[in-house]
Amino acid sequence: MQQDQCCSPRFKLKMLHRKTYHVKDLQGEIEAHTDIYHNLDENGQKILRSLESSDEAALLQRRLDNMNFKWSELRKKSLNIRSHLEASSDQWKRLHLSLQELLVWLQLKDDELNRQAPIGGDVPAVQKQNDVHRAFKRELKTKEPVIMSTLETVRVFLTEQPLEGLEKLYQEPRELPPEERAQNVTRLLRKQAEEVNTEWDKLNLHSADWQRKLDEALERLQKLQEAADELDLKLRQAEVIKGSWQPVGDLLIDSLQDHLEKVKVLRGETAPLKENVNQVNDLARQLTTLGIQLSPYTLSTLEDLNTRWKLLQVAVEDRVRQLHEAHRDFGPASQHFLSTSVQGPWERAISPNKVPYYIK
Repeated sequence: MQQDQCCSPRFKLKMLHRKTYHVKDLQGEIEAHTDIYHNLDENGQKILRSLESSDEAALLQRRLDNMNFKWSELRKKSLNIRSHLEASSDQWKRLHLSLQELLVWLQLKDDELNRQAPIGGDVPAVQKQNDVHRAFKRELKTKEPVIMSTLETVRVFLTEQPLEGLEKLYQEPRELPPEERAQNVTRLLRKQAEEVNTEWDKLNLHSADWQRKLDEALERLQKLQEAADELDLKLRQAEVIKGSWQPVGDLLIDSLQDHLEKVKVLRGETAPLKENVNQVNDLARQLTTLGIQLSPYTLSTLEDLNTRWKLLQVAVEDRVRQLHEAHRDFGPASQHFLSTSVQGPWERAISPNKVPYYIK
């Protein structure tokens, strides 16, 4: 547990700032000795002017010059170290936070994509899902340059940052070699960058897979809708004819045969509708097999088409039967036909040898 805490990004940032504060303390200590330095320099110059021996003066001058050089170098190095640490600290922190924000964004987008499921059960629903996902893909496209730029910046930072610079970014609570401390910084940023790259690829694959499912579902639902519309049209045409039928009892006896032939023609024309019905049902069954739950409207439409087809079949067969019976009972070969062919008081009959005659 302690080792995990020591390796956490928050702890490393804390150590990084602590190291920067130490450098600031060092610089403050240097500033506090400025007066001592100036006093030494001034006293040295006074002593130098009082010396009569050129050798002693030259030796003191060299010592003063050496002191001034070392003082100047110390101040310069202190400022350089502070500037370097602050710059490295700021950049490391920015990169770390940028990668963290990208990981959060990627997770949010993956959750958002999951919420787009399941696939709708009719064409309008899937078309709406397609529009939503199209906007989602535009967001990914807009974010792509930001992600690629951040990953490239991390790569360049890790490539160009020397080990001696990286190892100063933070300190471990236990003594570690500078190389190991530098490797920890490198490993942390590289791990985050790899996670961002992996999650980005996964999100794009997830999006592409969802788009493929939407496209397949939309294509199948459109086929189902087209087949249902075609069947509906043919059923309507047959239902118009059925709706024009007169009751068999109201038909003229001489027209029974003609009506019977017309109904048989309709029966022949509607028989192929069975294939249309089967096609619609098969397409619906395929969608269900793919895990697509058809909408209540679609299910209602399918039930309506199947019911109308069955009712049409029953109506046609009933019509044929009724016309057959009427033709048998009231047609030319029936005695009813003989009694209704003439006006009273005349009656018509047929002799045993099939010759008709009239009686009064």
